[in-house]
Amino acid sequence: MVNQNASAEATKELVIMNWGFRMCARHVTPFAAAAMVAAMLGAGGIGASATDLPPPAADRSADAAVVFAPPSLYHPERFELRGGLFAHAIASPESGSADVNIELVAPRFFIIPGLPEYFTPRFHVGGIGNFAGRTSYVYAGALWTFNLTPVWFVEGFFGGLVHNGNLDDNADNMNGLGCRWAFHSGGSIGYRLNDRWSVMGTFDHLSNGEICAFNKGINDYGLRIGYSF
Repeated sequence: MVNQNASAEATKELVIMNWGFRMCARHVTPFAAAAMVAAMLGAGGIGASATDLPPPAADRSADAAVVFAPPSLYHPERFELRGGLFAHAIASPESGSADVNIELVAPRFFIIPGLPEYFTPRFHVGGIGNFAGRTSYVYAGALWTFNLTPVWFVEGFFGGLVHNGNLDDNADNMNGLGCRWAFHSGGSIGYRLNDRWSVMGTFDHLSNGEICAFNKGINDYGLRIGYSF
Protein backbone atom coordinates (compact mmCIF):
# COMPACT_ATOMS: atom_id res chain seq x y z
CA MET A 1 0.00 0.00 0.00
CA VAL A 2 2.87 2.34 0.86
CA ASN A 3 4.61 1.60 -2.51
CA GLN A 4 1.39 2.36 -4.44
CA ASN A 5 0.98 5.72 -2.70
CA ALA A 6 4.60 6.64 -3.41
CA SER A 7 4.24 5.70 -7.10
CA ALA A 8 1.08 7.78 -7.46
CA GLU A 9 2.75 10.82 -5.89
CA ALA A 10 5.78 10.49 -8.21
CA THR A 11 3.53 10.27 -11.29
CA LYS A 12 1.59 13.34 -10.15
CA GLU A 13 4.81 15.35 -9.74
CA LEU A 14 6.08 14.32 -13.23
CA VAL A 15 2.81 15.43 -14.86
CA ILE A 16 2.97 18.81 -13.10
CA MET A 17 6.62 19.33 -14.09
CA ASN A 18 5.93 18.36 -17.74
CA TRP A 19 3.00 20.81 -17.94
CA GLY A 20 5.14 23.55 -16.43
CA PHE A 21 7.95 23.08 -18.91
CA ARG A 22 5.54 23.20 -21.86
CA MET A 23 4.08 26.45 -20.53
CA CYS A 24 7.57 27.82 -20.18
CA ALA A 25 8.35 27.02 -23.80
CA ARG A 26 5.15 28.61 -25.16
CA HIS A 27 4.09 31.57 -23.08
CA VAL A 28 6.11 32.16 -19.88
CA THR A 29 9.65 33.26 -19.13
CA PRO A 30 11.93 30.59 -17.59
CA PHE A 31 11.99 32.19 -14.13
CA ALA A 32 8.20 32.53 -13.95
CA ALA A 33 7.70 28.94 -15.09
CA ALA A 34 10.13 27.64 -12.45
CA ALA A 35 8.28 29.54 -9.75
CA MET A 36 4.95 28.21 -11.01
CA VAL A 37 6.19 24.60 -10.95
CA ALA A 38 7.58 24.99 -7.45
CA ALA A 39 4.29 26.44 -6.23
CA MET A 40 2.31 23.59 -7.76
CA LEU A 41 4.57 20.96 -6.20
CA GLY A 42 4.20 22.65 -2.85
CA ALA A 43 0.42 22.76 -3.23
CA GLY A 44 0.42 19.06 -3.96
CA GLY A 45 1.69 18.43 -0.40
CA ILE A 46 -1.33 20.16 1.09
CA GLY A 47 -3.47 17.12 0.45
CA ALA A 48 -1.26 14.85 2.56
CA SER A 49 -3.09 12.06 4.36
CA ALA A 50 -3.68 11.97 8.12
CA THR A 51 -0.98 9.28 8.43
CA ASP A 52 1.61 11.82 7.25
CA LEU A 53 0.73 14.33 10.02
CA PRO A 54 2.55 14.31 13.38
CA PRO A 55 0.57 12.74 16.26
CA PRO A 56 -1.25 15.19 18.60
CA ALA A 57 0.47 16.13 21.84
CA ALA A 58 -0.52 13.92 24.76
CA ASP A 59 -2.87 15.44 27.34
CA ARG A 60 -0.98 15.53 30.65
CA SER A 61 -3.64 17.41 32.63
CA ALA A 62 -4.74 14.26 34.48
CA ASP A 63 -1.14 13.52 35.53
CA ALA A 64 -0.72 17.10 36.74
CA ALA A 65 -3.91 16.84 38.79
CA VAL A 66 -2.50 13.79 40.58
CA VAL A 67 0.91 15.34 41.22
CA PHE A 68 -0.43 18.67 42.46
CA ALA A 69 -3.59 17.44 44.24
CA PRO A 70 -3.97 18.69 47.83
CA PRO A 71 -2.81 16.16 50.44
CA SER A 72 -5.33 14.24 52.49
CA LEU A 73 -5.88 15.66 55.98
CA TYR A 74 -6.80 12.30 57.55
CA HIS A 75 -3.90 9.91 58.14
CA PRO A 76 -4.99 6.78 60.03
CA GLU A 77 -1.58 5.25 59.26
CA ARG A 78 0.07 7.65 61.74
CA PHE A 79 0.27 7.81 65.51
CA GLU A 80 -1.62 10.68 67.13
CA LEU A 81 -0.96 12.36 70.48
CA ARG A 82 -3.89 14.17 72.11
CA GLY A 83 -4.26 16.23 75.23
CA GLY A 84 -6.57 18.74 76.88
CA LEU A 85 -8.66 19.82 79.83
CA PHE A 86 -12.03 18.50 81.06
CA ALA A 87 -14.75 19.72 83.41
CA HIS A 88 -14.98 16.84 85.90
CA ALA A 89 -18.08 14.80 86.79
CA ILE A 90 -20.72 17.33 85.77
CA ALA A 91 -23.95 17.24 87.86
CA SER A 92 -22.59 14.80 90.43
CA PRO A 93 -21.04 14.97 93.97
CA GLU A 94 -17.57 15.22 92.39
CA SER A 95 -18.39 18.23 90.18
CA GLY A 96 -16.61 21.57 90.54
CA SER A 97 -13.09 20.52 89.59
CA ALA A 98 -11.05 19.98 86.42
CA ASP A 99 -9.11 17.15 84.80
CA VAL A 100 -6.09 16.96 82.52
CA ASN A 101 -6.11 14.34 79.77
CA ILE A 102 -3.38 12.79 77.64
CA GLU A 103 -4.00 10.10 75.04
CA LEU A 104 -2.08 8.16 72.40
CA VAL A 105 -3.93 6.87 69.32
CA ALA A 106 -2.23 4.02 67.45
CA PRO A 107 -2.17 3.70 63.64
CA ARG A 108 -4.84 1.56 62.03
CA PHE A 109 -3.30 -1.91 61.80
CA PHE A 110 -5.89 -3.59 59.56
CA ILE A 111 -9.02 -3.06 57.47
CA ILE A 112 -12.20 -5.07 57.97
CA PRO A 113 -12.88 -6.52 54.47
CA GLY A 114 -16.20 -5.77 52.82
CA LEU A 115 -17.04 -2.80 55.05
CA PRO A 116 -16.45 0.98 54.78
CA GLU A 117 -13.17 2.05 56.37
CA TYR A 118 -14.87 3.87 59.25
CA PHE A 119 -16.00 0.49 60.65
CA THR A 120 -12.35 -0.40 61.29
CA PRO A 121 -11.20 1.05 64.63
CA ARG A 122 -7.90 2.38 65.81
CA PHE A 123 -6.76 1.67 69.37
CA HIS A 124 -6.07 4.28 72.01
CA VAL A 125 -4.66 4.43 75.55
CA GLY A 126 -4.76 7.38 77.90
CA GLY A 127 -5.41 8.80 81.29
CA ILE A 128 -7.49 11.46 83.04
CA GLY A 129 -6.07 13.02 86.19
CA ASN A 130 -8.12 15.21 88.53
CA PHE A 131 -6.55 18.36 89.98
CA ALA A 132 -8.60 18.22 93.21
CA GLY A 133 -7.82 14.67 94.33
CA ARG A 134 -11.08 13.18 93.07
CA THR A 135 -11.48 10.23 90.73
CA SER A 136 -8.69 9.73 88.19
CA TYR A 137 -8.34 6.81 85.80
CA VAL A 138 -6.38 5.19 82.97
CA TYR A 139 -8.14 3.62 79.99
CA ALA A 140 -7.69 1.68 76.76
CA GLY A 141 -10.06 0.74 73.97
CA ALA A 142 -11.17 1.12 70.37
CA LEU A 143 -11.75 4.40 68.53
CA TRP A 144 -13.87 4.84 65.38
CA THR A 145 -13.50 7.92 63.13
CA PHE A 146 -16.11 9.07 60.60
CA ASN A 147 -15.18 11.96 58.29
CA LEU A 148 -18.09 14.32 57.66
CA THR A 149 -15.95 16.48 55.30
CA PRO A 150 -12.19 16.67 54.67
CA VAL A 151 -11.88 18.83 57.81
CA TRP A 152 -14.86 17.95 60.06
CA PHE A 153 -15.08 14.53 61.74
CA VAL A 154 -16.89 12.69 64.52
CA GLU A 155 -15.58 9.85 66.67
CA GLY A 156 -16.89 7.25 69.06
CA PHE A 157 -14.89 5.14 71.48
CA PHE A 158 -15.45 2.18 73.78
CA GLY A 159 -13.20 0.23 76.11
CA GLY A 160 -12.32 -0.30 79.75
CA LEU A 161 -10.60 1.57 82.61
CA VAL A 162 -9.36 1.30 86.16
CA HIS A 163 -9.75 4.18 88.62
CA ASN A 164 -8.79 5.33 92.11
CA GLY A 165 -12.25 6.63 93.14
CA ASN A 166 -14.64 5.50 95.87
CA LEU A 167 -16.37 2.15 95.54
CA ASP A 168 -19.17 2.91 98.02
CA ASP A 169 -21.50 5.89 98.09
CA ASN A 170 -20.73 7.23 101.58
CA ALA A 171 -18.63 10.35 100.80
CA ASP A 172 -20.33 13.67 100.09
CA ASN A 173 -17.80 14.79 97.48
CA MET A 174 -17.05 11.45 95.79
CA ASN A 175 -19.14 9.28 93.46
CA GLY A 176 -19.80 5.69 94.49
CA LEU A 177 -18.45 3.75 91.49
CA GLY A 178 -19.00 0.19 92.78
CA CYS A 179 -16.10 -1.56 91.07
CA ARG A 180 -12.42 -0.76 90.65
CA TRP A 181 -12.91 -1.20 86.93
CA ALA A 182 -15.53 0.32 84.62
CA PHE A 183 -16.57 0.67 81.01
CA HIS A 184 -15.18 3.71 79.22
CA SER A 185 -17.19 5.26 76.38
CA GLY A 186 -17.89 8.60 74.72
CA GLY A 187 -17.37 10.60 71.58
CA SER A 188 -15.83 13.67 69.97
CA ILE A 189 -16.55 16.15 67.24
CA GLY A 190 -13.42 17.64 65.72
CA TYR A 191 -11.93 19.96 63.13
CA ARG A 192 -8.63 19.41 61.29
CA LEU A 193 -6.48 22.55 61.07
CA ASN A 194 -4.12 20.78 58.62
CA ASP A 195 -2.80 17.25 58.06
CA ARG A 196 -1.02 17.32 61.48
CA TRP A 197 -3.10 19.35 63.92
CA SER A 198 -6.73 19.01 65.00
CA VAL A 199 -9.01 20.32 67.76
CA MET A 200 -12.00 18.52 69.24
CA GLY A 201 -14.70 18.65 71.86
CA THR A 202 -15.05 15.38 73.77
CA PHE A 203 -17.65 13.73 76.01
CA ASP A 204 -16.11 11.07 78.29
CA HIS A 205 -18.24 8.62 80.31
CA LEU A 206 -17.37 6.14 83.07
CA SER A 207 -19.87 3.46 84.17
CA ASN A 208 -19.96 -0.17 85.31
CA GLY A 209 -23.30 -0.81 83.59
CA GLU A 210 -25.07 -1.62 86.87
CA ILE A 211 -22.95 -4.74 87.31
CA CYS A 212 -21.67 -3.61 90.72
CA ALA A 213 -23.52 -2.48 93.85
CA PHE A 214 -23.02 1.24 93.18
CA ASN A 215 -22.86 2.99 89.84
CA LYS A 216 -22.95 6.78 90.14
CA GLY A 217 -20.73 7.04 87.05
CA ILE A 218 -18.80 10.09 85.87
CA ASN A 219 -19.43 12.39 82.88
CA ASP A 220 -16.58 14.66 81.79
CA TYR A 221 -16.72 17.33 79.06
CA GLY A 222 -13.56 18.76 77.56
CA LEU A 223 -11.57 20.40 74.80
CA ARG A 224 -8.51 18.73 73.31
CA ILE A 225 -5.88 19.24 70.65
CA GLY A 226 -4.31 16.44 68.60
CA TYR A 227 -1.03 16.07 66.71
CA SER A 228 -0.38 13.19 64.27
CA PHE A 229 3.14 11.96 63.53
